[in-house]
Amino acid sequence: SLSVADGEACYIPMGHRASDDLFSDHTTNKIVQLSCQEVVAALKPLFSDPAILKVGQNLKYDWQIFNQIGLDIVSFDDTMVMSYALDGGKHGHGLDELSQLHCNETLISYNDVAGKGKAKRTLDLIDPEAVKDYAAEDADMCLRLYHVLQSRLIQDKHMTLYHDLDKPIVPILAKMEQNGILVDRQLLNKMGQDFLNRMNIAEAKIFEHAGMQFNLASPKQMGDVLFNHLGLNTGKKTKTGAFSTDAKTLEDLSLQGHAIVDEILHWRQLSKLKSTYTDGLQEQINPKTQRVHTSFTMTVTNTGRLSSTDPNLQNIPIRTEEGRLIRTAFIAPAGKKILSVDYSQIELRLIAEIAGIDRLKQAFHDQIDIHALTASEVFGIPLDQMTSEKRRAAKAINFGIIYGISGFGLAKQLNTDNSTAGNYIKLYMQRFPELAAYMDNTKSFVKQHGYVLTLLGRPCYMPGINSKNGAERAFAERQAINAPIQGTAADIMKLAMQAVDRVITNKNLPARLLLQVHDELVLEVDEHAAHDIAEHIKHAMENVVSFTVPITAESGIGDNWGTAH
Repeated sequence: SLSVADGEACYIPMGHRASDDLFSDHTTNKIVQLSCQEVVAALKPLFSDPAILKVGQNLKYDWQIFNQIGLDIVSFDDTMVMSYALDGGKHGHGLDELSQLHCNETLISYNDVAGKGKAKRTLDLIDPEAVKDYAAEDADMCLRLYHVLQSRLIQDKHMTLYHDLDKPIVPILAKMEQNGILVDRQLLNKMGQDFLNRMNIAEAKIFEHAGMQFNLASPKQMGDVLFNHLGLNTGKKTKTGAFSTDAKTLEDLSLQGHAIVDEILHWRQLSKLKSTYTDGLQEQINPKTQRVHTSFTMTVTNTGRLSSTDPNLQNIPIRTEEGRLIRTAFIAPAGKKILSVDYSQIELRLIAEIAGIDRLKQAFHDQIDIHALTASEVFGIPLDQMTSEKRRAAKAINFGIIYGISGFGLAKQLNTDNSTAGNYIKLYMQRFPELAAYMDNTKSFVKQHGYVLTLLGRPCYMPGINSKNGAERAFAERQAINAPIQGTAADIMKLAMQAVDRVITNKNLPARLLLQVHDELVLEVDEHAAHDIAEHIKHAMENVVSFTVPITAESGIGDNWGTAH
């Protein structure tokens, strides 16, 4: 469907097929429509003309469809991405929601045309006349939204954010999704059995601690065992009246030192890894390519970070043995290697930059071990007398501070008492007073404006910051402190993806971008050129921004994602 002016739109039928009830009068069985070849021939000059702007909603999807039939989009805007650059996590950015929000209109729904339940059919089996209004309305609304959002981008001074950071990665992500990544099905089967064995061991320990057997997959039975049978600190109840056993509840109980809860959390993690990855990944292997093709979403988080679905590759645990094991199932084909390049300690570097912590900045310049430096400052130990135990404690403090960890949470991580952990945090703040000032200033700013900004100007909205609920407010404050750090890292990654795409194209490197996960890019490269390509990619990533703190990247090459570290 196409629209050339507000209120003017058309539907071009192609690919409709006859079905038993397609023609109500049964007097004809001819569908009047154009062939794919005719449509491609007509649209190709329009799509390839840089002087004609093409506007779409979620164009990443359309780009992939067009690519399969030989159409390439030159010069475009994407209303979904425009809306996200303006309003981030304030609301959703789907066409239905945006049309209500900006034009006060309710669109014809897909179900109105395609039906529901058993009567639901795909559009190719529906009379083009019945599809016309639904399809044309979408195109019309997209163009109308473009005019609204374009003027707002100029008015709100977010044009640079949209044009330089968000829009350019639309075709890059489309290509990455099409590339997919090869998966070793046999290894997944073996891992699945291993996880099942470990789950059985964890289950036996849980039953031993509980003194009884129960269904671990039943939150109701688990709540009954933990809170009624074992008498753990009374938990909160859900609307159904059963005790909550959600992740937050169990993590709080784990901090209190209950061994049964640690085992339950371990069992749940194994169960989730098995269902999501060792079993779930196999169902998502494309039979034509033998690869999994995740979908990257640009418009969900409030910090600019990408998310991924079907499968979600952002949630594979990075620091656990099981998470590293799952990564080994993502493999390179014959003659290729997996190249992983990730930013080194990006969030610690950014907190030093954003908060202006001079001693941390200097340490990064001098390439001093940042965790050893923190241990030296907090524990008063000279660098040349540092122990691995104190360094580990400092590492927990460094990362904990970024995420607003409490003395209670730090005590659990360091296996110490709350008072000692609380003192460590106080000492940290005393040694780095710029951090305390940054936190106070950020809280004041977000309470006044409702958002915080990344270094590259992205607004990260915090709707709960003025909530009457104290817990909600405290959570929003912690989010506000972290968002400029995490959001700036996400913005840098978007610039990095563009830089890597450019260097691959300009130098004609035998390399393909496959994945973006947190602070890491994963590529498939020719094995003979792997080390040379790694240097090009590393250099591109390290030079996308110029801060007072050096931004560095580390690369790894392997036969699979797990060993490319």
